[in-house]
Amino acid sequence: MDSIILKSFLPEIFLSLAILLQLVFNARLINNLSFNFPIIDKEIFGQTLFILFCLFCLFLNLKVEGFFSNFIFINDEGGRVVKILFTLSCALVLITILRSFSLQKLNFFEFFTLFLLSILALLLLVSVYDLISAYLIIEMQALCFYVLASFRRTSAFSTESGLKYFVSGSFISCVFLFGCSLIYGGLGTLNFNELNLLLSFPFDENYTYINYFVIIGILFVTITLLFKISAAPFHFWAPDVYEGSPLSTTVIFSILPKLIIFSFFIRWISAISLAFYDIKFILIATGLCSVFVGTFFALQQKRLKRLIIYSSIAQVGFLVMALSTQSVDGFASIFFFLILYIITSILVWSHITLFQTFQTRSNLFYNKISTPLFLTSLSNIFKTNPVWAISFVIIFFSIAGVPPLSGFLSKIFILFGLVQAKEVFEATALILISAVSVFYYIRVIKTVFFESKDVKSNNMQIQTIFKPEMFEFDSSIIAFCLFLLIFIFFYPTLLLLICQYIVLSFFGF
Repeated sequence: MDSIILKSFLPEIFLSLAILLQLVFNARLINNLSFNFPIIDKEIFGQTLFILFCLFCLFLNLKVEGFFSNFIFINDEGGRVVKILFTLSCALVLITILRSFSLQKLNFFEFFTLFLLSILALLLLVSVYDLISAYLIIEMQALCFYVLASFRRTSAFSTESGLKYFVSGSFISCVFLFGCSLIYGGLGTLNFNELNLLLSFPFDENYTYINYFVIIGILFVTITLLFKISAAPFHFWAPDVYEGSPLSTTVIFSILPKLIIFSFFIRWISAISLAFYDIKFILIATGLCSVFVGTFFALQQKRLKRLIIYSSIAQVGFLVMALSTQSVDGFASIFFFLILYIITSILVWSHITLFQTFQTRSNLFYNKISTPLFLTSLSNIFKTNPVWAISFVIIFFSIAGVPPLSGFLSKIFILFGLVQAKEVFEATALILISAVSVFYYIRVIKTVFFESKDVKSNNMQIQTIFKPEMFEFDSSIIAFCLFLLIFIFFYPTLLLLICQYIVLSFFGF
């Protein structure tokens, strides 16, 4: 039976073999004397895009479902749809990663190999149904991210961010293992299917202490997942790691893991559903704290990259609050929010990457040293490039939740779910804090349209260097994502049905 179910993992097997072949081929190619040690950034980009396209086609045609090796891994229809969406988002963000990779002159083909290895780990995490296999796969993904964070070897900031990520990640891995040991000591299993069955029976009065150990273990595992999605107060590592990492690595950290980790989070909550009310308060407190910290710390930021990081922490707070509802509609609103979050993040980082590319070229033209992107770097772009300025309006108003943009729907569905779960106070608090967060989004728009500081020394240089034909592929992706942000607001039915289909498949319906 396992040999038949193993066919449902053909896409992952293909990806692992493709990574091996890509690594061996490119290692021989760059050390070939006859080619004069070539730089193969564009070639490996083409290889990676082709691998992701093949992976996407394999997932589309995958028909086998079932569990593998006594529920250590499980493949269902919901997981397949999540993998399709994840693979598509990886392909869309790849051009932004290449642009930022070339911008910072990294020139190491191993970057894309590590990128594919992290994708392999995240794809396997969707199918995980056991805590030990989850630990091994999370560590595989984390090891790739540690290296990616410190990939810019000439930068002390990149090395520092990689070290901070490694130390904090090692500590939280110990917390995860300690939680697993407490659960195993109390129940004798770490399998989600068996955990759900055992927790459905009440503990005898003489063994109530075992219940306490199990609840503490569940709490530790939940804290680990909250750390991985950088929810406050477990976000302490994220701003420094994201800020110090190369721009291409920050794009990967910001966009890729959240869809997969929240999918695993939903499986975890469904496995401990009968013990969920003992940790529900933790999720509510963490969600509110994330929205509060992300909003009020973002108000103080002058660097654009750091502003986006704290904004993403605030967005994660909405998702954690939706987890606390433990309902099908609440979980469906999470996937709806995540899909729109990925689209918006691709737009944000594409704009940042292109703008930094223009700034670097203009600085080279005028013999200036490249500087980080500040909010003032966006001063009065409307006069030099009005189309780009209008796209900034659509992006940041969608993140703020202003209609008629789809970001409004993503937040309103979560708020409706909280009200239906009779968490009116929490929903009101989210609305009030979100109203404050609109300020720093409007501040970006104000800078883009009305700020006139250094317009001659900054934007006129960009206008001189900028040639639209050099970025036709980037512009196509940006235009497609902007269209989706507007289109989904008026026609959200299909996406909502997909999200509900995923959640119902997770619960076996």
